[in-house]
Amino acid sequence: MKALIPGGLLLAVEGIDGAGKTSTAALLAQYCGERAIACTLSKEPTSLKWGTELRRSAQAGRLTLDEELRLFRLDRAMHVRGTIQPALDAGWIVIVDRYYWSSAAYQGARGADPTTLIADHESFAPRPDAVLLLDLPVATGLERIRRRGDIPNAFEDPSALDKARAIFLDLARQFPETGHVIDASAPARDVARHCLAIMQSLATRKLAGNPAATAWFLNGISSSES
Repeated sequence: MKALIPGGLLLAVEGIDGAGKTSTAALLAQYCGERAIACTLSKEPTSLKWGTELRRSAQAGRLTLDEELRLFRLDRAMHVRGTIQPALDAGWIVIVDRYYWSSAAYQGARGADPTTLIADHESFAPRPDAVLLLDLPVATGLERIRRRGDIPNAFEDPSALDKARAIFLDLARQFPETGHVIDASAPARDVARHCLAIMQSLATRKLAGNPAATAWFLNGISSSES
């Protein structure tokens, strides 16, 4: 049996390239898996039709702004219909490595209006319970990318990343009830601990009135063990 959360819980892990999003998202999902908490870990762009086109463009050269916006919207709509909304409806925790704040930041850095993009995506994509914004200087992020043996792709131009970072931080100021800015230059264990504390707080709030489920979530203790 897996522990469920009424209405589910949606966490988006955001930030510029090299901030540690993928590792952090995986650690949060691991925490849930070790406690039999129903959880799904996903990523954008997806590996579906439209996401594959976007991933290909990162290596071959960026598309026009309008084409990027179109493909990201199509990919996200498919992701919401096929993965995100069904999991939330079933009471699962959904952890997404990038979500629509990334479109606002990265396409915003190319000239699109971030506020308009947020409003458009929220017309069909569920708003996250929390956006975990892993923030660090662009130079640090690019150094991490090179250190792991990768070559920065077409989305990772330093000037564009500076603009994207500024938009991410502005979104966190605009949506303080959702956005949580986390210092991603800190040790990975501290970043993960900070993100985990936010996830625990949100989950226990939704589980208020169910102490057995809360104990299970926090400590891996089921009602039969308590």
